[in-house]
Amino acid sequence: MINARWAHVAGFAAVAALAVATVTGCGATDSGTDKPAADKPSTPADPRETLLDAVPDQQDGAFRFTVKGGTTPSSGVLDVAKQAAEITIVQTEKDPDFTMKLDTRTVGGKFWVRLAFTPASLPGLPKLPKKWMLLDPAKLKNANDLKLAAEDTDPGYTSQVVENAAGITEKSPHHYAGTTDLTKLTEADIVDAATLKALGAKAKAVPFQAVVDAAGHLTGITLAIPAAGKTKAQKYAVSYTGFGGTTAPAAPAAGEQQKAVATIYEFMNG
Repeated sequence: MINARWAHVAGFAAVAALAVATVTGCGATDSGTDKPAADKPSTPADPRETLLDAVPDQQDGAFRFTVKGGTTPSSGVLDVAKQAAEITIVQTEKDPDFTMKLDTRTVGGKFWVRLAFTPASLPGLPKLPKKWMLLDPAKLKNANDLKLAAEDTDPGYTSQVVENAAGITEKSPHHYAGTTDLTKLTEADIVDAATLKALGAKAKAVPFQAVVDAAGHLTGITLAIPAAGKTKAQKYAVSYTGFGGTTAPAAPAAGEQQKAVATIYEFMNG
């Protein structure tokens, strides 16, 4: 998915390791608010099909998303059909304590990034421009990984949650519940490898709840991950909102951007 790829290509892990060492993804969309009736049967075969059919696709146009919890929390706006996205990824590090914030924007095959550290005063952290930095694909090892693909309409991996679920029921109108198998969701980065191992058999039946709005859009899915080892119980929550009323991201204004500096390419190619 695009958020995980951005984090990978931007070298977040490498940036974190380097920082610790040195300091101790156009106008309003008019693509319909609903998917064609053929894709949203009024009497679906079962709750699983209802949820899978409700996962966003390219026909939904621009919408907002948030992914809370997991190994790569993110938020932003997607319009894959228009090849437009703006994504924010935040990562917090300890000892020393600091936060990295990566803002990305892609419009029509062009890519911009902003990377900021808080606090910015920590010794050893690079000084980076505050403007959007336009990337030169020729200078990137993994430039193709930044392109939007059809599956990027589901940055929270909700379809995989549902595909690997059991016992899905509709608890009340538009509200669903079931369990999912985290051992089959390693690509989604919902928990790290150590937590997955600590969960043991619990990982195979993690409870989740999902909500579908009246128009047939999946607007939220939440996993209740139990405590495991030294890790406290946690939530993994995805929300998809703003269907039919969200503006697709546009390229930054000329005065708000510049060419990417060498440090950015070092991080992203690291």
